[in-house]
Amino acid sequence: MSKGCIFTVLLLLGSGCATMKIAALKERSAESCEYHAQEKQVAIGIHPVTDKREMKEIFKVDLSDKGLLPILLVAENRSASSFIISKDQVHVADEASGTSRTSQLTNVTSQAAGTAIGLAGGAAAAAGVIPGPGLLLAFGGLKLASDATVIQHNLADKQLYSRTIGPGQNVQGFVYVQYPEGTRLSGPYHIAVEVKESSTGDVTLFDFTVDLIPAKP
Repeated sequence: MSKGCIFTVLLLLGSGCATMKIAALKERSAESCEYHAQEKQVAIGIHPVTDKREMKEIFKVDLSDKGLLPILLVAENRSASSFIISKDQVHVADEASGTSRTSQLTNVTSQAAGTAIGLAGGAAAAAGVIPGPGLLLAFGGLKLASDATVIQHNLADKQLYSRTIGPGQNVQGFVYVQYPEGTRLSGPYHIAVEVKESSTGDVTLFDFTVDLIPAKP
């Protein structure tokens, strides 16, 4: 390999191949969300991320291209009791048809990561020593694979998991609604959130009617 190619590779490794970095999710209150309500001193806020610019700011990728809609849920416990919340108890249904859409994450992120890893593997597949341009392509592909891994980790890290919310505590996280690629969501939709009181098992239902139509870029 020529000295020029070696220098270019080192430069690429030092700058262009830097792994994508994603900022932590900013904390927000339930009342700051477009849709919010309070029952039994538990406040729930719902924020569907339909704006492509906001989506790219949070996830560094347009998830709508993969048929995935992220919905931020904020829960605040303002009571003296503890409550349990889970993404499995968040349900999205088309108001007109009654069609239910569930929260899915694994398939979409695996496909995104798999695409990038496939590009990297294809670039580095040649037997023997990879010539200068091929080496650059391999490093570029490895960066894509690295970025895909970061995106997948980011989606999982920001996901809403089952949590017990103690008095005075609050949690937030995303549920991801899957819909067929190449189609558009139409509204309105119902987003139902079930919150269970730890000591009694009593369930409080929050039902929001929301518009999930993606905003234009």
